[in-house]
Amino acid sequence: MPLNRKIAYYLFYVGLFSLSAAIPVSKFVTSVGMFLISIAWFVNWNWKEKWTILKTNWKPILISASLFLIFVLGMIHTENTKYGLKDLRIKAPLFILPVVLGLSGFKISRKVLITSFVLISASALVASVIGVINFYLKLGTENEITNLRKLSPFISLIRLSLILCFGYGIALWGIFKLKSKRKWWLIIPALWIVIFLGFSESLTGIVLLPIISTYFLFYLQHRNRKLAYGFGIVLLLLGVFCIYELNKIASMVFDDKDQVVLSKSVNGREYFHNLESNERENGYLVYRNIVNKEVHQEWNKRSDVHLFKEGERNYKVKDVLLRYLSSKGYNKDSVGMSKLTIEEIRAIENGVTNEFYVNRNSISKRVHSGFKEIRDAIESNKFSGSSLAARFIYAKTGIYIWFKSFFFGEGTGDVKDSFLKEYDKMEGKEGEFDKRSHNQLITVGVALGAVGLILFISIWLYIFNHTAFEFKYLVFLAHLILVLSMFWEDTLETQAGVGIFALWVNLLLFAKNDEKLEQ
Repeated sequence: MPLNRKIAYYLFYVGLFSLSAAIPVSKFVTSVGMFLISIAWFVNWNWKEKWTILKTNWKPILISASLFLIFVLGMIHTENTKYGLKDLRIKAPLFILPVVLGLSGFKISRKVLITSFVLISASALVASVIGVINFYLKLGTENEITNLRKLSPFISLIRLSLILCFGYGIALWGIFKLKSKRKWWLIIPALWIVIFLGFSESLTGIVLLPIISTYFLFYLQHRNRKLAYGFGIVLLLLGVFCIYELNKIASMVFDDKDQVVLSKSVNGREYFHNLESNERENGYLVYRNIVNKEVHQEWNKRSDVHLFKEGERNYKVKDVLLRYLSSKGYNKDSVGMSKLTIEEIRAIENGVTNEFYVNRNSISKRVHSGFKEIRDAIESNKFSGSSLAARFIYAKTGIYIWFKSFFFGEGTGDVKDSFLKEYDKMEGKEGEFDKRSHNQLITVGVALGAVGLILFISIWLYIFNHTAFEFKYLVFLAHLILVLSMFWEDTLETQAGVGIFALWVNLLLFAKNDEKLEQ
């Protein structure tokens, strides 16, 4: 083997594996990995071979790279060129990876493919462990309620959750496919992923894990019926339990509790009532039956934290206290205060607004807060601090902007400006909105219009249909996760998101199976 080809060989695989391992933990090393495989592409200097490959394999290379090129076309009618170029730089892997992987001359074998997938999954596991350690050591955090997103220390929790869900699917597959008895060790990372995504209250994980588990069940059904039945029974029992919990939490949040409007407390003081507020906690009205003097006196006896201190989310401790007392159905007076335990006082100091959030599992807490956000949005038009209900505003605004420039969109560089202009026009909004649609398909529609969106979907469908289906389980797993993520996240608007998409899609597109792989 010529020296330059040997150098290119090592550069290519070191770069590819570095890229895979770096996406969950380091933007810099991600860029280095991309740079190395690009350098290997040139150092190999096999231009005749590249030309031969291009003549026989030009269509998947060109079409996959077109996912980037359609955004380049969107620059034609862009006013904010600077932001457009920044967006193209982020999306560059959509062009680089199909060209480099498709024309490198180096084989993407079964072993290389699985190694890359294992590396990105293992790296995400390491990132999650580091996040948990930092959380419990209080490095850069103050309390559980306001800092759960810091459980992902390197990339956003949403993107880390996507990779972990992928790793969960691979672990299940490995337990079934591997012959070695050591395969049962894969139960440990699979369980860790479930626990971590639950503890971090990741909506992405809460939604995707049951879907991936169901997909794996259908995969098993045609290969090992006994194992499929056992796994199916476990999923069924979990499903029944989840439906029961959902119904119980929904009843708690959405059912209005009857309350007597009182005039005087046991100490003879008059109650205050804000009759204009309909805010509720667990069905109880927050701003009813309040004796401020008694609340202040009793709080000062039991806590050194000032009632009007502002927390990390600009909440006042007093507001948290009133909401917490309401969640238990207590009046806001000396009697209600006397019923609070020391543990509850400390929880209120840390911003816990509802008794349901004390000593409950993270998934139930996330479901409860999600229902609460929906109720607040419906009844009070309140979206401030909401990660779930606010997505309705983001998506609604995105659709409105798209339909103003329906066919060709606003342009690649004008998406952010268009959203900010619409948010500035909103009257009486609670909270500041500054994000895109949180739906990749709507965001593509805003940038490139209906024409661009049709091209985007058509290109993706072509890639899916021409992917190496000897890796059928992995193909469906990767594309299922990516498709679902795009319904509640702008997956292709960050370096990590683009890296995940470009790596998974193009590795599967250009992979060649060098061994017989049982399906």
